[in-house]
Amino acid sequence: MKLRWRLAMASALAAAVSVIVVIVAAYFITCRRVEWARDHYGTYEGYGDPPPRGVLAALADVDDLGWPFVAVAVGGLVLSGALGWLAARAALRPVNALKDAAGRVTTTRDLTTRIQVSGDDELSSLARSFNAMLDALERSAKSQKRLVADASHELRTPLTAVRTNVELLIRGNLPQEDRDEASRAVMSGLEELTALVADVVELARDEEPAVLVERVRFDELVSREVARAARHWPATAYSVSVEPAVVRGVPDRLSRAVGNLLDNAAKYSPRGGRVEVSLRDGVLTVRDHGPGIAADDLPHVFDRFYRAPSARALPGSGLGLAIVGQVVDSHGGSVSAGPAPGGGTLVRLALPVG
Repeated sequence: MKLRWRLAMASALAAAVSVIVVIVAAYFITCRRVEWARDHYGTYEGYGDPPPRGVLAALADVDDLGWPFVAVAVGGLVLSGALGWLAARAALRPVNALKDAAGRVTTTRDLTTRIQVSGDDELSSLARSFNAMLDALERSAKSQKRLVADASHELRTPLTAVRTNVELLIRGNLPQEDRDEASRAVMSGLEELTALVADVVELARDEEPAVLVERVRFDELVSREVARAARHWPATAYSVSVEPAVVRGVPDRLSRAVGNLLDNAAKYSPRGGRVEVSLRDGVLTVRDHGPGIAADDLPHVFDRFYRAPSARALPGSGLGLAIVGQVVDSHGGSVSAGPAPGGGTLVRLALPVG
């Protein structure tokens, strides 16, 4: 049975019971008073004046009082049911709107659908929660579409290069020197594709699963990533100054974010340059001595696939700093980049400690 009818029947039953109780009580009281009036006044004989003609005296002349009360009870039951149905319909209007909106989203997959909310009761709160859920789903869907579109655009160039070089190798009429060069180009293109796909998969991840979150010694994690970066970039010198700090997060994701910052600083540092790493009160700063970031590029350095004109000749997918931004956001922190005093770039990454 629908909730509307259950509410209507419940309200009608309560109203009917109350009406019947009142009517029955009134019936018995009236009958008692009529009987008392008859016994008290008796007949008109023996009195100088006729007895007073009030309501009770008039009721004393009525032979049957049962059918009016039955009619009133039935009428009250019908009226109570109708009023209860109208009340239930008005109360459940937000539920119907919620049901219709969910049906439209299911049928059309249109996540821009919203429910008009008015009031501050439980059903209004439910409608607001439904709208908030649709907001989150819409943002997630748009982000995924944008990521797929950007990734497909970025994949075309390395795929085309790899395909061209493979076709040259298949022909088999190249000099050995050209064949070696084409083979190296194929391997380089495959490495670029592998890194790009790994970065896209990393960005496609959503919020961190709660079961993977743990207390992390951030200072030890930074030291490990500096040691790894020093092995990967032997021409770059790293100077490290860290203080003990404990944060809550996913160790693998935090390692990826810190590693991307260190790799990015080394990539833009001159050969033999120095990268300065400092950790104080949960705030990590990475400073390089490279050419720095142009003022026009600063607002976009953490955007997906964004590469400054001066950086397009260097290897990379343009996703490294975007991954840093995503990881930091999911951990409740903040990250920013700006010019360093004396030249170079200074990146500041802050995470909640404790």
